Amino acid sequence: MTDYNAIINELSNLNPPQKSFDNKLILQALETIGNPQFSYKVIHIAGTNGKGSTAAFIEAGLIEANYKVGKFSSPFIHVINECICVNGIMISDNELANLYIECKTTLENNNIFLSSFEMLTLLMFVHCKNQQIDYLVLETGLGGRDDSTNVVDSQYSVITNISLEHTQFLGNNLSNIAKHKAGIIKNGLTVVGDNLPELIEEVKDRSNNYISIKDFYNIKDIELDKDNFTTKLEFTDGGNYYNFTLGIFGYFQAHNFLCAFTVLRDIGLSTEQIASATHKVKWHGRLQKIQNNPLIIADASHNVDGVTNLANSLTEWFEHKNSVIVCSILNDKDIIHMLEQYSKISQNIIFCSISDQPRTSTAHELAKLAQGKFSYVDYTNTPQEAMKKALQMNVRHVLVSGSCYLLKFFI
Repeated sequence: MTDYNAIINELSNLNPPQKSFDNKLILQALETIGNPQFSYKVIHIAGTNGKGSTAAFIEAGLIEANYKVGKFSSPFIHVINECICVNGIMISDNELANLYIECKTTLENNNIFLSSFEMLTLLMFVHCKNQQIDYLVLETGLGGRDDSTNVVDSQYSVITNISLEHTQFLGNNLSNIAKHKAGIIKNGLTVVGDNLPELIEEVKDRSNNYISIKDFYNIKDIELDKDNFTTKLEFTDGGNYYNFTLGIFGYFQAHNFLCAFTVLRDIGLSTEQIASATHKVKWHGRLQKIQNNPLIIADASHNVDGVTNLANSLTEWFEHKNSVIVCSILNDKDIIHMLEQYSKISQNIIFCSISDQPRTSTAHELAKLAQGKFSYVDYTNTPQEAMKKALQMNVRHVLVSGSCYLLKFFI
C-alpha cells in the first residue's frame, strides 16, 4: 500500500546541496522531461503583494468563460496540494505522489536534484499538461527574474507592486527589486499595478507593450461592505463606466482586480462574464471573516507593505481600543515597521510561537519589540492559547495576522 503522506512529506522537505539563486537547474530538469511548460498559454504574475488575489480574479474569470484553467500559487495554508489547482480543484494526494515518484526517478537517473519548490513547480507544469489546460495562471515564488517559475513563454506578464522584500536575494533598494520583478516580462502584454518610477523604468526597458493601471483607469469610488465582506468598485477607462462587486474585502483589492480585469478584457471576456466571476471570488486568508460576535478576521499580511494595506482597510472601523491582534511574525521580516502598522489597527496584541516553523520569531522576542507601541502586550506558547486569551478579553474585533503559517490554526 502506498504511503502518500510519507511521499508528500519527502517532497516538502527536499534539501539538495546549496547552489546559486537562479533557475538553471529547473530548466535542465524540464528539458529532461520534455518541457511541459510550453503546452498551454501562461499568465505570469509577480509582485511583493497581491499575487494571490490577482490570480484568483483571473482564474475565476477564465473558468466563467469556460476555459480549463490551471493555477500555481504559494505558500499554502494547510496542505501543499493547495499550490496546484485545475479549475479550482487541488491536485489529489494520489496524483501528486505518483507524479513525484515518476519525475524524481527520471531526474535522479540524470543526476538532477531539485529543491522542494523547484520540484513542486516542475510537477505543476507536468500536471497541467496532463490535464490539457488552456491557461496557466502562474504566481512567482521569489522575485521573478531568477525564480523557478520564470521558465515560460508567457502571453501576459502582471506585476502587481513592489516594495523591499527578500533583500538578501533581490537587492536592498527598489531599483534592484524592480529588476527582478520585471524579469518575467516576455513578448506579450505586460500589466503593471503600481506606477512607482523604479518599476515603470524597468518595464519600459523590456517592453513598450504595457498598461499601467493607475494611469489607465480612473477609480471613482471604493466602498467596503463590512456586512458581506465584499468590496464595491466604480471606475472608468476613459469612455466607459464600470461598477463591480469584488468577492474579496479590502481597499487594496481594487488594484489587484484592475490588473486581472485588464488581462481578462484583452483575452476577450465580456463585462458580464467578469462581473459574474468577480462577485463569487474568495481567497482564503485575505481579510477573511471567520466568525461574528466577536468578529474574527484572518489576514495573511506578512510584510510591511501588506500590513500597511491591511491597516488602510481596517482603521476606519476596526475599534482601536475594543479589539485585539493575535500575531506571529517570521524572523526574516521587518518586524519593527510591521508592528508600527499593527499599532494603527489595535492597541492590544497577543503574540504566539509556532512550534513547527523554525523561521518564526519567538513570542517572547516579539513581545519585547512591541513594548511602547501598544497599550497591552501579551504572549503565549501556542496560537490556540493566544486566541483563548483574546476571546477572554471580550472585545468586539479580533484580527489574526502576521504570517501565513499562523492562519492554518484558524481557517
